[in-house]
Amino acid sequence: MTQFDQLKKFFQENQFPVLIFFVLSVLISVIFPTGFSIRYSYQLDDIAREPIIAPFDFGILKTEQKLNSDLEEAKKSVSYSFKRDQETVDNQLATLDTFFIYLNDVQTSYYQYVTSQDSLYKYRYEPEFETFQNNFIADSTTYSALYNEFLNRYSYQVDQGQWNQLLGISEELIDEPTNLDSFKTNIKQICLNRWAEGLLDEPLSNIISDDISIIQGGELVIGPVKNYNDIEIAWKKNKEEINLIYQDETSIESSLGYELINEFMKPNIVFDKELTEKNQKDKLDRVSRFQGTILANELIVDANNRITDSVLLKLKSLQFEYDRQLGYEKVTDKLREYLGAYFVVSILLFLLFSFLYIYRRSYFQEHKMLFLISIIMYVIMLAGWTVMNYQASAYFIPIVIASMLLTVLLDASVSMLVSIILILLVSLLIGNNLDFTIMQFFIVFIAIYSVRRLRKRRQIITTMFLLVFSTLFVFFSLMLFKGIDFLDYNYSEIGFFALTSFLSPILSFGLVPLFESTFGITTDYSLIELLDYDQPLQKKLIEEAPGTHTHSIKVGTLSESSANAVGARALLCRVGAYYHDIGKLKKPDYYAENQQGENKHDSITPNMSAKILKQHVSDGLILADEYGLPAIVKDFIATHHGTKRIEYFYQKALNQASDHNDVDESRFRYSGPKPTTKETAIVMIAEAIEAQANSITTPTVEKFDTMIDQSIKNLLQDGQLDNCPLTLDDLRKIKGTVDGKDGLIPVLSGLYHSRPEYPPKKKDDKS
Repeated sequence: MTQFDQLKKFFQENQFPVLIFFVLSVLISVIFPTGFSIRYSYQLDDIAREPIIAPFDFGILKTEQKLNSDLEEAKKSVSYSFKRDQETVDNQLATLDTFFIYLNDVQTSYYQYVTSQDSLYKYRYEPEFETFQNNFIADSTTYSALYNEFLNRYSYQVDQGQWNQLLGISEELIDEPTNLDSFKTNIKQICLNRWAEGLLDEPLSNIISDDISIIQGGELVIGPVKNYNDIEIAWKKNKEEINLIYQDETSIESSLGYELINEFMKPNIVFDKELTEKNQKDKLDRVSRFQGTILANELIVDANNRITDSVLLKLKSLQFEYDRQLGYEKVTDKLREYLGAYFVVSILLFLLFSFLYIYRRSYFQEHKMLFLISIIMYVIMLAGWTVMNYQASAYFIPIVIASMLLTVLLDASVSMLVSIILILLVSLLIGNNLDFTIMQFFIVFIAIYSVRRLRKRRQIITTMFLLVFSTLFVFFSLMLFKGIDFLDYNYSEIGFFALTSFLSPILSFGLVPLFESTFGITTDYSLIELLDYDQPLQKKLIEEAPGTHTHSIKVGTLSESSANAVGARALLCRVGAYYHDIGKLKKPDYYAENQQGENKHDSITPNMSAKILKQHVSDGLILADEYGLPAIVKDFIATHHGTKRIEYFYQKALNQASDHNDVDESRFRYSGPKPTTKETAIVMIAEAIEAQANSITTPTVEKFDTMIDQSIKNLLQDGQLDNCPLTLDDLRKIKGTVDGKDGLIPVLSGLYHSRPEYPPKKKDDKS
């Protein structure tokens, strides 16, 4: 097969990964800076790599502080626009007149009612009494109707007792009733005073201009804003004037008059918001964004010179002008730059995809894992682009969240490579910031190291404080290296980075369940939950098949130690061992570890015994589905025997058969499949070793050594380990040594060591 054919076959077999590669490259390169943004991207106090000469004339942008100050000053210089509303004044005066007409009518009807009441009493024994009685009823009804209508029409914050006192209809009234005509004149005059001065409908605190412009009678009048009143100032002046007229502040005229003035007095100077904002926008548009000019071929900074604030501002101004002119360039020029960005991004992503294809083929072929990695990478890049567009601190970009997520969801190696590529991409995105790159490398490594093996929830708290400490350490290390004065430094960047580092573990572990359920991933958190003896299957195994449970625990201990020896997932091995034999729950009495006395296999044929033993694998898978075990755990159930031969019953069948050819070997082999991962292969080995270890009468290290060698040799010769990635060196490490910490021999020595025989207790001489 030629190289072209091999390449063609690769693309045909990996269409989805290739598609993801190209789509991700395009999406990232679209938000990537190009051209000038990359070439002349510097930070404060960097050293210029080459002389930078202005390629064309451009204006020097004002600093953000200076521009904001100028814009604020320009906005303040625009007079707020108002209109004098005479119609409101006329309407309120008419309302005031109507109010006092009602008030006078109530007072007149009351006096008429009192007169009728007196006449009724005076002529109670006279022949005209009935006439006076009818007049009294009519006057009483008129008075009551008018008063109720008045109270309903003018529902101010005034109780009826105050109205009675004002109208002179209170029985406790000592002084003369109020002169309503004089009272009305005073109230109207105070209102007219405010309207003449000008009463604004906008609080003075909201008006930032010194002057306001008012359109009145077709003319424009401009005056100082301090000469006008808003509601609060008007209320204060009203109180002062009413108190001058009525000296006694407790009198009904003073208190009620103040309330009535405030009710009838409405703003007559109306704010024209639309016109004001239009004038402000026109004024702001005329504010220059520049504070000087750089001519073409003028030296901005020479090579090996420090980038100062002034130089940095000129470079940003040059970039601004370059981006502005880019909008007028030819499509081919734009395409050329974006093509360059695409190639740079593709090169970095190619390293990641190549690593996955060579060393993590399962992730490469399992599309959802590749999709997960791509989503996380693009979200981080999008976050970086957003942060830079809003001119926020680059240390808010949460690369460390991606690192911890991928470590927990996948593995540390993939997470490290993805993090490295993300750091390089983000560093290019924000402008070749070497300090950012160094700090992110260090923090990402610490984060991955901290969460690579999750066992306890307090690791989250430990990681939070460890990341904050690491942030401060690397920050101050760089400051020492660059010779920056600790007292003359803006520590806001450190604060931003420390805050991001502190919050990242919380956000990361909060997102883990979402990704677990969405992508069907089983993390160490889920595995730890499966170790709980309160899990339904574990509880059932303890109650119905205690021998199998004990066997599983021992296999779990052996598997975990062996996994540690070769760098496999030890926790996964233990969980897989705990559940690998759950199928024996269907017929627990047919397995030696659960038998007490009678062996049920003695009464059936070897073929039937083999069938029953083989059945526990399929029964286990059914139970796993029923109880919702993860797919990664079900792999241990399916593969822990591989396609091994059930040797005991096979030999028994041979001994019972008259002709060995009559014995079908396939009936005595498990259906498989064979182990395909280090973890499932380790459990197969541990399961076989544990079963044989129980048969050793006088256990010694030498016997264990011989037994392990023979067992692994049998598995190799039978081809059971052909599909797993274990090497001969791994098998040697799995075996372990007596003085070692990990492997099978140290654990077997602890589980099956011989105990000394205690001497019998001597009998007492007297006995």
